[in-house]
Amino acid sequence: MNSKMIFAMLLAFGVAFAGLSVDAYTVSKTQYEPNEPGIVTVTVSNPIGSERVTSITMSIENPPEIAVTSAPKMSDIDAGGTAIVSIPFRVRDDARPGIYLLNVVFSGYKQSGGTSLATVNTVSVPITVVKEPDLSISVDDSVLSGIDDVVLTVSNNGGPAKNLKLSASGPVSISGSDVLYIGELAGNSSKSLEITLDSRGAADGPTDVAFIFEYQDELGMGGLDNSTLRMTVRNEKLDLKFDQTSAIITKMESNLTFTVRNEGAEPLKDVRLSFPDDALRLKDSGEMKFGNLAPGQSASASVVAFAELPPGVNPVNAEISYIERDVQKLEARQLPITITSDADVGVYLEAKPLPLTLGSEHTISVLVSNLGSYRIDNVDVSLQSPAFRSMDISEKQYIGSLQNDDFSTVQFLMAVNATSEGSAPVKVTINYRDQSGEWKSKTVTQNVNVYSPPAADGSPLPIVGGIVVLAIAVWFLFLRKKNTNGG
Repeated sequence: MNSKMIFAMLLAFGVAFAGLSVDAYTVSKTQYEPNEPGIVTVTVSNPIGSERVTSITMSIENPPEIAVTSAPKMSDIDAGGTAIVSIPFRVRDDARPGIYLLNVVFSGYKQSGGTSLATVNTVSVPITVVKEPDLSISVDDSVLSGIDDVVLTVSNNGGPAKNLKLSASGPVSISGSDVLYIGELAGNSSKSLEITLDSRGAADGPTDVAFIFEYQDELGMGGLDNSTLRMTVRNEKLDLKFDQTSAIITKMESNLTFTVRNEGAEPLKDVRLSFPDDALRLKDSGEMKFGNLAPGQSASASVVAFAELPPGVNPVNAEISYIERDVQKLEARQLPITITSDADVGVYLEAKPLPLTLGSEHTISVLVSNLGSYRIDNVDVSLQSPAFRSMDISEKQYIGSLQNDDFSTVQFLMAVNATSEGSAPVKVTINYRDQSGEWKSKTVTQNVNVYSPPAADGSPLPIVGGIVVLAIAVWFLFLRKKNTNGG
């Protein structure tokens, strides 16, 4: 039961025995740390129509963690009158985190027909005790030049912070992620993170980079904190903005396309882009040529590339060559390259018993293999055909995760409900998520043959095939060899 509900019940109790009524209370802060002082303020009234309440006393029942430093004396309250009482307290220095109730009891006497009647009312005031996290941040290199790998150190000089998350606000952002999950950070401890900062949208010169912390304290209550770093942006050497405008698949030759825009004030000639690391190799000339770029002008270039990089956003070392004011220049920079997974699946389908006959039930086994280079997750399989009726509760079977070159089998119980023998389509759909986080789906339709039941005279039906193979990839694809040489 929360504090507001407790207070509402206590108010209702007080009004029912009109005389002394507790109208409201406030606490000087929402939460306190050990050895911190505070003040509870309670408003007490004598409702209109009541007699004067005299000999009012106040008693306080406080838990050991809360020390009341003084208890003010009360005066009589006339009918319709109000009194405001301030109760100073201090949280003991050894108090553990928690919510503690400070019970305040008001009692007095009212006259009714010549008789003195006692009147009592009580209020319970919740006091929250918790040591808040005290978070700060520092960086190993305060100079930014576009896309930079830096080491951020997050320090906590307060209480524990749980489910700690970090984000950046302003023209300098965290590349590849809006929010970084740090986890738990104990008090008087620190944690270092290697992250990539993107300052391409920031103006040259000193800038304040705002980092925002989101966390839960020891009591599970959410909180926000922020820290600002003074950093320097130096993009004045070359003001070119590169944007990748095509997908590139890991460990496969793909067309890599970049669009570049000259956002500087100087015209540039013979702008070229290359990647010195073997993780990303460009075929043919080994570089992308954009030509001449006037201020504000854009150009695109495309080249066949081979990347041995994991799916997702990867910072890749790049070299930009250009001519400015008839001077040949070269600049090294890191560019974020988005890599798409080479995820693919193969399917092997088997029916038992065979052949498929009208009106009979068959178990269809579907073996799914991961033909890509990385694990796939959330794999599920569905099988549909106008010739079959599912005998299972669900038309989908869940596999889960498959490592590369791994496989798993699911089964479907089907009744053949075709009206006549002949060829019928079967559709198998595989849904999964690759390591870049992209959801993919692959569907293949294959015709199967359905036969009538055996004749009464026992003459055999023609036996056609024992295994139905769907052409997402046939079984020998398990043993296929991928071309990993690239370019």
